[in-house]
Amino acid sequence: MEELPEQLRLALMLRHFSGVTSYQEIAAACEIPVGTVRSRLNQARAKLAQVLLSTATQAHDDASVLTEGSRQEALQTLEGAARGNLPREIAELWPAETELVGALSRTGERTHPFPAMRQNRESGVRQHLRHVVASRDITIWEMDVINPVGAVSPCPPTLAWLMFRRDRRVQRLRVVFPEPPR
Repeated sequence: MEELPEQLRLALMLRHFSGVTSYQEIAAACEIPVGTVRSRLNQARAKLAQVLLSTATQAHDDASVLTEGSRQEALQTLEGAARGNLPREIAELWPAETELVGALSRTGERTHPFPAMRQNRESGVRQHLRHVVASRDITIWEMDVINPVGAVSPCPPTLAWLMFRRDRRVQRLRVVFPEPPR
């Protein structure tokens, strides 16, 4: 899968390895039309078949190791946020140039994820890790959300952090709100 272009890989990871599975949810998460989602999934499947054939004899990164490492990062991030700080090791994964994009960002402003995380935490919103999907440069953390009692504008019951990385560090974070699992 690492051999696929990022756009195709993201659509495939969302559809088959996360809770963001409907074409409409993927379209919203990627900010593209539903037809483009279908096209990217078809392209991804075709390219994946070619890539699998061409790399059949090569060694591959262990996806379970990547996923478990990312799960530990998620848990440390949530624990650090609960204490009001983040461990140095996690803070290094979120450099100053990390950018929050999408629904939680402010139009025309470069926004780092930490202030948004802090604001949610201070308003009483709690997140619990449900599922992790990870590759070298795309990571998805799916969360269950618990809103404070009597919240005026509650968060949806689930959300997913889509992280785009370079050299392990998060470059962009998009938070999406898929339909809750049934």
